[in-house]
Amino acid sequence: MVMNGATREVTPQAEEYLEAMCRIGDRGEVATPTELARELDISPPAALGMIRRMADQQLLTYSRQDGARLTELGRQRADTLRRRHRLAECLLTDLLGVPWERVHDIACRFEHVIDEEVEPYLTEALDHPATCPHGNPLDTSACDTWARLTTLAPGQSGRLRRVVDETEPALDYLARLGLRPGARVTVCELAPFDGPLTVEVSGERHALSRAMADCLLVEVEK
Repeated sequence: MVMNGATREVTPQAEEYLEAMCRIGDRGEVATPTELARELDISPPAALGMIRRMADQQLLTYSRQDGARLTELGRQRADTLRRRHRLAECLLTDLLGVPWERVHDIACRFEHVIDEEVEPYLTEALDHPATCPHGNPLDTSACDTWARLTTLAPGQSGRLRRVVDETEPALDYLARLGLRPGARVTVCELAPFDGPLTVEVSGERHALSRAMADCLLVEVEK
């Protein structure tokens, strides 16, 4: 279907770009061609070419200064994709028992076959989950008050609620430290010059890089 010169049909490849832009935004970064290339493991020229095609579809806008930004149409499509992706992750963990570090990559394949007919049945079968296994909300418009772990001062504690970095190595590492949603984490020490954070989880201390800690959102204890 064509409307105002822009096609509403979005290819699976374009959908991957939309989701990648959201992940980059969740980390507080700008979706430049270089950053998208890194996120999708492709070359920057290939990323730039796809960005331009998606701009023609009115899914995003692009400038060298601001990078790629989703339009309202692109945001709507991305929100639908992310909801179905997280629903697929719940299916994989809750019903199939797939380890949480593997479900993100597998869900990237599942999400494209969950359509508007199947989605409500799957939601009902999973008892209407509010988040994916990593704590990210299925209602992508929901606003939370969680803080990034890097914003806590030494001595402050919080409950881990969301893990923004869903890559397999990161999730495998966090699981080995006991850092899953619901875990209580205390910041013990902040190394100077952007050095690592020392945190305590279940009575044990661990060092986390700033980049990793910045991807952990916590409900700060009062």
